[in-house]
Amino acid sequence: MDSGEMHMPGMTLRKGRPSAALRSRLRDYYAGIPGAGPSYSDAAWERWKESPGVITYVAGSGGKVVGWIVYYPATSTVEEILANGGEQQEKVLFRMIDEIIAVQSLVSTEILASDRRKYLWLVEYGFRPTRSFAANGASFLKMDLSTAVLFKRLEGRKPAKVYRKKERVAIEKVPPSQTYEEIRNSLGSLIDKLGGLQKFVKPGQTVVIKPNLVADHGMVNGVYKGGVVTDVRIVRALVEFLLPIAGKVTIAEGASINRSATMKMFVLYGYDKLIDLDPRKVSLVDLNADELIEKPVPGAKRMASRKVPVTLDRADAIINVPVMKLHFAAVASLAVKSLQGAMPPLEKYMSHFFGLWQNLINIHRLVKPKLHIIDGLVGQEGFGPVAGTPKTMNLLIGGTNPVAVDAVTMRIMGLEPLTSPPVRMAHMQGLGPVEPERIVVVGPSIDEVMSPFTQPEINLTSGRDIMIHAENACPGCAGYLHFALAKLRRPDPRDPARLLMDRPFERKVHIFLGPTIDRDIDPGETNIFLGICQRHHADDGTHLPGCPPHAEVLLKGVYGLFPDVERPKYADEAEEIKLERMLNETLASL
Repeated sequence: MDSGEMHMPGMTLRKGRPSAALRSRLRDYYAGIPGAGPSYSDAAWERWKESPGVITYVAGSGGKVVGWIVYYPATSTVEEILANGGEQQEKVLFRMIDEIIAVQSLVSTEILASDRRKYLWLVEYGFRPTRSFAANGASFLKMDLSTAVLFKRLEGRKPAKVYRKKERVAIEKVPPSQTYEEIRNSLGSLIDKLGGLQKFVKPGQTVVIKPNLVADHGMVNGVYKGGVVTDVRIVRALVEFLLPIAGKVTIAEGASINRSATMKMFVLYGYDKLIDLDPRKVSLVDLNADELIEKPVPGAKRMASRKVPVTLDRADAIINVPVMKLHFAAVASLAVKSLQGAMPPLEKYMSHFFGLWQNLINIHRLVKPKLHIIDGLVGQEGFGPVAGTPKTMNLLIGGTNPVAVDAVTMRIMGLEPLTSPPVRMAHMQGLGPVEPERIVVVGPSIDEVMSPFTQPEINLTSGRDIMIHAENACPGCAGYLHFALAKLRRPDPRDPARLLMDRPFERKVHIFLGPTIDRDIDPGETNIFLGICQRHHADDGTHLPGCPPHAEVLLKGVYGLFPDVERPKYADEAEEIKLERMLNETLASL
């Protein structure tokens, strides 16, 4: 892999140079494309020659050149892909894409809008049109690869970037009585197993602790309910350990549901009292309202840049302290998923639109915690991350690598790490290991502390006239659609003897999710298409954008079928309207 060669039975893909054969094939191909011709192929050729970052891959089989891929790593874009004539060209092209994603993971393509042949086979493979744009006097389509297709095509293959190092993950038991002193002592022991606090923080440095304060669901009738947000006692102990070393300790979070109420979350859960430990050194920051700095994403997968709160960007050390819990769409919400809360509201919203799983990895490329500590005092099983059931675990888990920490934690929870889309994507792209032989567990063994978490029941059963088509859908779209449909499984105000889901419609409603469909689309019926996977059918009905679509987008789309019924609110409606407007403005500027 590192040598620039990729192998698949019957085909190799190696780095080469733009050749006369490629230029000749390029001219021949575009001679038959409306609005292209020699001028287009010549301009593309000159552009590639002048760009030092462009890579030309040569596909070979049986000692012959069977095709070429022109790839631009800075934007993860396949700028050209051509088979070298002959029979079974589509099969060759499919194999070439298999090879490029084997080494580059998630890629996009840019094609001429008039190139119908290329469009059709790319759609058949699993690419979807996500944006149209004009450049150099021509019209183009940007096409993104379905993550569900990516996972399927690379099943059983090595990650694009193999993580070579061994990582250490520590497990620490906490006495069941969970007194503050016991929690503090256990946390100290955990950090010592990882090399001591001085390994992560130098004297006088600014340290940011990033807990998980997603929403107010962790407080019920004034009583704290564990498993939803990071237990304040862990953060208190961490602050006490840091004060003799650090010059400044900031506790920073941006609530994901109660977005305008992060400071209220701090007060609700008692975080405001942590300032009293040393008012000169300790502070709270709402990352949803922080000043931002725009930073380019290495490799620019899905998004070219992210706006990062300056509190995180200026920190000398970041300590990430998520909760041990399930997530109805991500499977688990742990170290990898937790940094979504580090992004400001529009960035959180855009993450869904462009691809949540990939953008979680992008955040880790820009915001790099030195230490991850999982709050496993009380976890959350069932329909996490906020509506599940508390599960007492009496554990702390820590490490320096988010993927390794998640892999160990998920196995303790009875889960296979690669079932979580963001963990799988992070592993594929070399962010960290999941293989047991690459992770050194310090402390009790996984088997000793394992206690399987009860999984959420994802119900995508159809109603009377609302038909769900979820063939090959990934956990993301399936989980978020379940969230929306669950709101319909209640009495219909028009006829309380039936559920809203079973209200009769004059025209049947079909909701499609996943990269494939199990029936022909009938234009005489009502068709709703979810996410990037179904983007190519947008003109055949209503398209709900996202990967997976945001909960608010799904609620709005599904409840559009019931104009007489008040739509449930996922978050503050005024905030969601503002974010939708801001997103549209951002898309218009691309």
